[in-house]
Amino acid sequence: MLVQNNIPLAPFTTLRLGGEANYFISIKTKEDLAKALRFCKNQNQTYLILGGGSNTIFRDSGYPGVVLQMKIPGIRCLDSNENNTIYQVGAGVPWDQFVEYTVKQGLAGIECLSGIPGCVGASPIQNIGAYGQEVKDSIVNVECMHPSGECITISNEDCKFRYRNSEFKSGIYKEHIVVSVTFQLSKLSSPCFRYPEVQKAWEKIDLEEFSSNSSSTSDMDKRIVQLEAVRNLVIELRKKKSMVLDENDPNTRSVGSFFTNPILEEKEIVSFLENAKKLGFDNPPIYPESTGFKKLSAAWLIENSGIQKGSKYPGGVGISENHCLGLINIEGTTSALLEMAESVRQRVFDTFFVRLEMEPVVRP
Repeated sequence: MLVQNNIPLAPFTTLRLGGEANYFISIKTKEDLAKALRFCKNQNQTYLILGGGSNTIFRDSGYPGVVLQMKIPGIRCLDSNENNTIYQVGAGVPWDQFVEYTVKQGLAGIECLSGIPGCVGASPIQNIGAYGQEVKDSIVNVECMHPSGECITISNEDCKFRYRNSEFKSGIYKEHIVVSVTFQLSKLSSPCFRYPEVQKAWEKIDLEEFSSNSSSTSDMDKRIVQLEAVRNLVIELRKKKSMVLDENDPNTRSVGSFFTNPILEEKEIVSFLENAKKLGFDNPPIYPESTGFKKLSAAWLIENSGIQKGSKYPGGVGISENHCLGLINIEGTTSALLEMAESVRQRVFDTFFVRLEMEPVVRP
């Protein structure tokens, strides 16, 4: 186990922001993690887990403790039958690498989560979701390590997944560290078309063109062609919004969607609609959520509060030219980014009386 000192954190985040870590340790096995946790305890140091850095914001002062970079590899097939395949995946595996792998196996369940940055270990914490799919619907269980070094396996039910949340993020397993995630993916279910944008793009796809490079006409090959087509169109949709990491696109220097979509009770929705109507908005987008709740579009709220794509803010930060949920670092600082975020939140609240909540975590 290599312990490094005073390591700049900006290169390890998608925002390219943050100061130095006092200590930095790369974790490639469960044994590495157990040793690192003992090191932290013996040195009386705080620690945090860093995956792909796509949901983490480090302050300009850096992190005064130990950053544990999760790099545990491995995609292992545990079981496969005529209906499903079950994989156990290391927490350090890049998320999109795993999605691509499953699509090429003809497995459905996470194809619409293509192009999302970060690592597998973060997927249950955040209950990542996009274009009509959420990872909770494919997770069997999550293997974690307690700071004491004890490993436990937590069932899907006990994770208590909800919109962009779980017991790992704000519940009884908050101190546990994800070391692997087990997924069950389908050999039979159709690709997901729940999201209107995906459905619309799908209707324009010529599957014959996608199939032309394959000489096989088996049902499995046709299925793979379909899943790959869905994956490709999702990635293209994300690219248009600068939501796929690209060193040549400055609009991707972000954490993706900076704010979650607000979830309101029915009575709050009534109040929101009354206020929106006074402002001239008769049909703002509202989506069904769990019983008694509805979901608003954070992007719609931001745009209609008068904040434009491409807006620049003091301190070298701004709003993405392609998506108003993308708060980007141009050549700025973390403090400037957080000031901009608060300005956006306040503008939305002053306009619609709705509070936006940040999706990324600010450290420390």
